[in-house]
Formats: sequence, C-alpha cells, structure tokens
Amino acid sequence: MSREEIIAIASWAACGAAALAIFAEWLHARRLRRLARLAFGPDSQPRLWTQLVPPLRVFALAGVVWALIVLMGFEGSSRNRERTAKATRHLMVMLDVSPSMLLKDGGEHGSETRAARAAELLRSVMERAPSTEVKITMACFYTDSMLLVKECSDREVIWNFADNLPLYIAYRPGKTDLVKSLNTAGEFVKDFPRKSTTLLVLSFCDTVPDTGLKPMPSSVTDIIFAGVGDPMRGTFIDGHLSRQDNGSLSQLARRLGGNYHNGNVKHVPSEMLRHLLAPDETSEKFKVNLRLLAIIILAVSASLLCLLPLLLEYFGSAWKPVVRLAVERKEEVAA
Repeated sequence: MSREEIIAIASWAACGAAALAIFAEWLHARRLRRLARLAFGPDSQPRLWTQLVPPLRVFALAGVVWALIVLMGFEGSSRNRERTAKATRHLMVMLDVSPSMLLKDGGEHGSETRAARAAELLRSVMERAPSTEVKITMACFYTDSMLLVKECSDREVIWNFADNLPLYIAYRPGKTDLVKSLNTAGEFVKDFPRKSTTLLVLSFCDTVPDTGLKPMPSSVTDIIFAGVGDPMRGTFIDGHLSRQDNGSLSQLARRLGGNYHNGNVKHVPSEMLRHLLAPDETSEKFKVNLRLLAIIILAVSASLLCLLPLLLEYFGSAWKPVVRLAVERKEEVAA
C-alpha cells in the first residue's frame, strides 16, 4: 500500500473508534447521572476538570487506533514500497558482453575476467544507490544494443545479468559497435523525466569512429564510462590486440559531456555519482516525520488512557467517603 492509502485507512479506522467511544461515553454519562450522589457525595458533582475526561478519552482512543495502523502499515509494506514506489532517479546500465570481456586481465592483479570486474563495479554502484528511489534500466551491447530490463527495482535481477551470463551468444559475431549502442541507449531513456538518469557504460572499448555519435536526450544528467581490462598490456583475440583503450573512452566521455574512470582497479567514485546518490530530501523528510508523528501520538494517547483512571480515582471528586466515615467513628467514640 502507498502512504496515502495507509493514512486513509488509519483515518477511517480512527473515526470508527471515535464514534464507538462517543457512544460509550454517552452511556457512561447517562448511568453516572443516576449514581451521582453515590459516586460524588451529597453535592452529586465531580471536580470541574473532569469535564475534559470524555473528549480526552475519545481522542486518545482514536489516536491509538490511527497510530497503530500507520505503524503496522509502514512495517508491512516496506518491501512493497520498493517494488511500486515511483522512481525519482534512474540508472541506465550499458554492459559490454562481447567475447573480449572474457579475457583475463581485469582487477588489481590481472587475474579476473573483464566481465567479472564489470560486475563488481556494477554491484558497488547498486549498493550505494537508494533502493526505494532509483530504478535500474539495463541493456547489453556487442554489435548492437539489446534491452534486458526497464525500470527494475530488484537488484538481484540486475546482478544475475552481469554475473558471467554468456549474453554474447544472442548476437551474430562481429565487431563491437559502441557508438551505435550508445545511440540506441539514448532511445531507451528518452521518455524518462528531465535530468533524472545516470548512464553507466561498462566496457573496454578498443576503438570508436569519429562520427555517428548522437547527443544524449535531456533525461540524462550524468554519463560515466568505466573502463575494465588492463590499459597497458593487451591480449590477442580474433587477430587483433585487445586492451582497455582509455584514450577512446576518454574521448567518448568528452564528446558526450561525461566522465571517464579506469575501473580496472578502483570502483567508481561517489563524486561521479552525485546525482544518483543524492537523497530525495522531501520524500525522506515526509516519511520520517509521518512515522515519528505516529509514534508520538501512540505514546501520548496510551499515556492518557493509562493515567486518566488514576487521576479520576484520586483527584476526580472532593468527597472522600472513607475519610469521612473514619471521622464520624472518632466523634462517636469521643461522645
């Protein structure tokens, strides 16, 4: 359930509890009028402050019901909110799945495959991104770009695609076309809200042409090219030397107004992900304040319901029949 639905249900339940409490107070007041002399002595009147007790009990009971339903709703719908919450930011992941990504020259010691290193970079970014506010769109590319999932909040699904899944078999063999894939990625995210999307490209990028690259749509605010593979030492595959071409990746980043990062050793720094990682202050403030308000209302209402009987017992009436009876007995003894 959404926050609005939880609040609506809690409000209706509180109104129902208040109506029952008002009916109970009316019955109590009617019976009390018949027993007023027995309860309050010859004056048949309690102290003036007790007139506040009936409305206080009604509001306290309604407050307990409202607060409990709100708190139970928040507790029970935490996972559902992650799945159905409206995204305030998007992460577009472009994962290179060409056969060259299976070469082992990734990581600090060069013992990992490029694909494994790319998966580590992606996991690092996903772990830092707030799960309730960021939806992930993922595409793989080789000779062209292919959409895998759109606006997904389940991190395990994304991780499964990146974890050594041989997606290159879905393509016809050929040369990796990063420029064409980037143009296709722009089509995937063009309908997202303006400046809401961070584009993360995980690749080694041998060479790129000088022309044919289209500008990204207005929905993209940050572009990050994270290179994998050894940029200094190449490995022969398919008749050519394959290595991370940091010069080509840097050039692509400049042409699109983005940033390049050598991710073969270090993870993508948070400074490059500032728009993706920035908290949604308005949303978080509302959530925290609503939960805190429910806790405060529950504490105050429960305290009133517990304390009012004690206050009525000791301070509700000026007439004390036990003390009066003791005084009369003393007078009889003295006589």
